[in-house]
Amino acid sequence: MKMSKKTIISTAVASTLVASLAAASLAQAAGTVDEAKRAVQIGTEYGITHFHSIELDDDFGLADSRIELEGWVESEWYVELDVNTDGSIQKEQRRKRNDGPWGMSSEQALSYIDASVNEGMQQIGEISADSRGNIEVDGNNANGQELEIDYRNDSMAPRKVEIDDRS
Repeated sequence: MKMSKKTIISTAVASTLVASLAAASLAQAAGTVDEAKRAVQIGTEYGITHFHSIELDDDFGLADSRIELEGWVESEWYVELDVNTDGSIQKEQRRKRNDGPWGMSSEQALSYIDASVNEGMQQIGEISADSRGNIEVDGNNANGQELEIDYRNDSMAPRKVEIDDRS
């Protein structure tokens, strides 16, 4: 059976579209609230006392997915970790710093996850803290729209909630 050039191109476009839709539905299943809480647990078990950032990669839940954690271990050591979802370390980088520990405790990180869920977040992409006490939680709501919620350290009341309508 001989196919025309148009048929070949149409088939290729349709195949690409199907593959993209499949990949999108896999990505939407990633970064659940439970997975974000598991990332906090992994960091705590490692010894992180103050989290700077917790990032779930887009393929969380798949066999090769990873978590990126940054924060303080003890008072002078800052650590950056790439960790598998089973807790095994892929990459570890430590450096001594003298600006002291800052960021979120594990309890605070879990509280910001819960507060973000109360604001409509259903998938967590990243939770980060800066040295001034600002907390940002990025993820998606139930409609798949990107959601960014900003907090001030020690307050579960959002300072700003942004929804990206272009999703």
